[in-house]
Amino acid sequence: MAVTEQVERQAARVKHAEWVSWRRSPWVVAGCVLAVYAVWIGAYLLGGHDIRDFINVGTRFLGQSNVSSAIRVDPTYHYAPDHLGYDGQFVYFIALDPIRARYYMDFPAYRYTRILYPALVRLFSGGQPSLVPYVMLVINWLAIGVGTLALATWLRRRGRSPWLALIYSFSIGIFTAVQADLNEPLAFACLAAAIYLFDFGGLRRALWAGIFFALALLARETSAVFAALYGLALLFEGATQVSWRQRLSANWRSAALLLGIAFAPLALYKAFLTLWLGSAGVPEQVRFEVIPFGGIISYWPWDGHRLIEVDSVLLPALICLGVIIFALRRGARSVALWALLANIVLFVVLIPRLSFTDIFASGRLSTGVIFAALYCVPLFDSLLHGKRLWLFAATLLWSIFLPVQMFELLTH
Repeated sequence: MAVTEQVERQAARVKHAEWVSWRRSPWVVAGCVLAVYAVWIGAYLLGGHDIRDFINVGTRFLGQSNVSSAIRVDPTYHYAPDHLGYDGQFVYFIALDPIRARYYMDFPAYRYTRILYPALVRLFSGGQPSLVPYVMLVINWLAIGVGTLALATWLRRRGRSPWLALIYSFSIGIFTAVQADLNEPLAFACLAAAIYLFDFGGLRRALWAGIFFALALLARETSAVFAALYGLALLFEGATQVSWRQRLSANWRSAALLLGIAFAPLALYKAFLTLWLGSAGVPEQVRFEVIPFGGIISYWPWDGHRLIEVDSVLLPALICLGVIIFALRRGARSVALWALLANIVLFVVLIPRLSFTDIFASGRLSTGVIFAALYCVPLFDSLLHGKRLWLFAATLLWSIFLPVQMFELLTH
């Protein structure tokens, strides 16, 4: 009898261990994310929407030229009612006709800079126009899964719950990017892979991390913030144990390798764009503000749309900024901390007026804040003795309007 009870207890312990392992698996987290997005996408399409509705094409840019046989108005399709469309249409145009798409854009050099996503779409669609909208959606769907998996795996290896990655996966910026076929899911998937390889890539981490940082920059140039900071972190790594001059002497080759690999492809591509299009610059409309919070202040007095942006973008960033100040006063220094601070300053405090036109634009830019904040969780846990009121409050503000947005899109 005693032997039977012992066997049963052992079996129960094995089952419990298997359950705990399954529950903490990053693969399960990523699978749940993909399943939720698949259900929403299916509901959206079954609700009578066309696959091209994700792209949000406007007739204004379609009518700018007639030089491309692939980029043209379809008389059977109902285009965006505002005639302007959204940024995903430029990805669509490049994937349809990489050479002539420039005639259907507002700022060609700026739009072509984010080349990785349309290039992959072009590659996997085989240049077939009818397949392009489907491939755009599938790539973004898979990119969310890959980004979630890399982030969840990093969190687990740092001793934190991989389910925290859901905060990123279901942020308003990432959802907007899927709903409108934008570049963010692919860019952040590459960033998550780069950071994981930076921390756990072994002796060749500079090489592999540099490659994925380079891909992230070609997907969205704002990824340069992370690439630059992680390259500098590698340069000064270990400076608290020995003099910084000794560390520079020991680390400069690895840091130069990472930074060179990360930035060289974008620099060469920018040079090509300059020769081809006569410009590789950033339009004045999207340049940073000089006055802090000048972008959002310019809309004062704020209407309902602006208050949503204040709640979902500005307030959670200020909460994170408060924790950063506390951490710095306690002597904390880490690349994740600097990445979070840089994203708050650049993509909340100094983002231009145009980026506060709606929650879609400002929410996309603030995704870097959410992403960086999750990499700060281990540090903040140690400083705050495991208390995560800051994360709970910020997450509530980041996600409070997402269910409403998902429902509204399904019913329109």
